[in-house]
Amino acid sequence: MPRMAIFSRKVILVGVVLLVLIAVGGAKLRGKVVTGFPAERRDLLQTVVTTGRVTSLARVDVGSQVLGSVAVVRVDSGDRVKAGQVLIQLRDDEARASLDQALGVVRELEERLKQIGTVDGPVSKQRVGEAEATLRQASSNYERVKKLHDAGIASRADLDEAIRSRDVAAGVVERERLQLSNSRPQGSDIKLAEARLNQARAAVAAARERLAHTVITAPGDGMVIGRKVEAGDVVQPGVSLLVLSQNGRTRITAQIDEKNLGLLRVGQAAIASADAYPDKSFPTRLTTVVPAVDAQRGTVEARFDVDNPPAYLVPDMTVSVEIEIARHQKVLSIPSDTVRDASTAPWVLVVRDGRAERQNIGLGIRGSGASEVKSGLKEGEMVLPVSGNAAVGSRIRLQTAAPEKTSGEKR
Repeated sequence: MPRMAIFSRKVILVGVVLLVLIAVGGAKLRGKVVTGFPAERRDLLQTVVTTGRVTSLARVDVGSQVLGSVAVVRVDSGDRVKAGQVLIQLRDDEARASLDQALGVVRELEERLKQIGTVDGPVSKQRVGEAEATLRQASSNYERVKKLHDAGIASRADLDEAIRSRDVAAGVVERERLQLSNSRPQGSDIKLAEARLNQARAAVAAARERLAHTVITAPGDGMVIGRKVEAGDVVQPGVSLLVLSQNGRTRITAQIDEKNLGLLRVGQAAIASADAYPDKSFPTRLTTVVPAVDAQRGTVEARFDVDNPPAYLVPDMTVSVEIEIARHQKVLSIPSDTVRDASTAPWVLVVRDGRAERQNIGLGIRGSGASEVKSGLKEGEMVLPVSGNAAVGSRIRLQTAAPEKTSGEKR
């Protein structure tokens, strides 16, 4: 091969190598191409998400207050009931008989009281008059016999008989006057009859109460969640027959990671949804944070009240709860994946004059994929993601990413 051709080929090869070296060097001088995100203002919502179960403050055990036999059970598990609705009917034959007997005694005593006022009183008054007339006659006879005895005409036996007749007549007058006094409105007969009538009326009230207890009703609106009785069963007082979950006082109990304890405040609003109905949600609110940590699970117990629970919600149902921790409007924010050492001393790589510079920042709330910047950055400055592998001080060729749309964080 001619020397000239060989020389030409070497020149060309050297030229290519030089071009490659120039290109590589130029790229290094221009810097690494990375994606940057602008610090911009947006609305942020910070939330904590947890899972819990529905419990009820008004889980009521319904039982009988009297010993009896069940005639009819009118509800079953899953039935919704209204306050006062009949749930169970006991046999009431004996209770009705006792009530009829007590009513009979009341009627008898009412008639007796009426008789004392309308019959016994006038009769006693008449008998007092008769006894007083007899006493006057006996007293007059005693005076006459005594005069005859003093004159020696009548015997001592005649005088003694006159004295006895007078004393007997006086005793009859006293007894009849007492009977008349007793038959008056404040008399002992009236008082005794009234006392017995009051006792009989109390017995009627007790019999009515026993009869009422044979009908077991719902103490409030709610749902039957347990049935333990059938027709024909003999029930004892105080034994649970039905279990009701009353409306309006439903509670959700959840275990929340202890790292979120500092974010929780009683009264915070939350949105819950049942796992069985994920497309439906309902409002609730945080009412209790138990001030103790479960050492085994690393959680704290939180309780939420549901003022108006949906119809499909039943005790022990699994639900998801999203608690609203904070809501800030139009705050300076950056994507959360651009923040380094977020839990200790947060900092970011910010692009300034074509180089990546370390910048310490102050953080506020953290939304879904975004964090509030309270200090250290200005609106519009570009920050680099952790995944970009850019080093502090390196040259950067910036490629702007589209801003994220999300604004709520679920922790």
